[in-house]
Amino acid sequence: MSFSKKGFEQLSHNFHKTVREHICRGKYQLAERPVLINNWEATYFDFDEKKILKIAEQAALLGVDMLVLDDGWFGKRNDDCSGLGDWFVNTDKLKGGLGSLAEKINALGMKFGLWFEPEMISEDSELYRTHPEWAIHIPDRKPNRSRYQLLLDMTRADVRHYLYNSISDVLKSADISYVKWDMNRSICDWYSACLESGNMGEMPHRYVLGLYELLERLTRDFPDVLFEGCSGGGGRFDAGMLYYCPQIWCSDDTDAIERTVIQYGTSFFYPISAVGSHVSAVPNHQTGRVAAPFVFT
Repeated sequence: MSFSKKGFEQLSHNFHKTVREHICRGKYQLAERPVLINNWEATYFDFDEKKILKIAEQAALLGVDMLVLDDGWFGKRNDDCSGLGDWFVNTDKLKGGLGSLAEKINALGMKFGLWFEPEMISEDSELYRTHPEWAIHIPDRKPNRSRYQLLLDMTRADVRHYLYNSISDVLKSADISYVKWDMNRSICDWYSACLESGNMGEMPHRYVLGLYELLERLTRDFPDVLFEGCSGGGGRFDAGMLYYCPQIWCSDDTDAIERTVIQYGTSFFYPISAVGSHVSAVPNHQTGRVAAPFVFT
């Protein structure tokens, strides 16, 4: 709660100061954020090192600080239907691995970032075939899928241990400065084999505590990495996540015109440093809008 006797502007600034100085923490708490380019709408799943480097070369000429490699770099992830949970490099796409790609991007004067969706699992994945019991599902019922994916049971210590080790191995394998931590579906089928039936109502709370524990370990052990939270955009833009991710991918709506309204509204409570402000292709892939360029005379 906050109070202001100097109007709405001061009330907004109170929240900005609280978020920046008392919720966000670590190296990026008060630091200037990097300007980044993300390959997603340029390539979707269809990329190799050559395509990514071409994007990086063009971005470097514009003075962009960082290239972020989005979904599709891991496992057998060539579409939405497979690969989540298999956090190892797809060397068919990136033959030299992430280390080689990061070095080449660094040589352009840019930093390198990477997309993960750690809480999710595809049924078509090595992880699911090995540990189907790790996916959230109610016994004797088909699990509810969304975006062709299921959720990992974050209340389980073995799940968190696997995710910590696999993500750490990737972060140690290359010079990675940024992690986009995505979470692209809502949670249903609340059930955990690790809880007594009478305590199943505790699962949503225990899930979040498990997530926090994992993020605490990763942010502690990789203090130079900027962790950005994303949940279909800003679906998880809360103070608890800002404690671990001092920046949020504010919205998946990257229409340049609509984005001005999104950023304005979000700025009432959140400091600009915590709000990613991405715009993308024309025609826009979310709205179909053709935004004409501004002409100054």
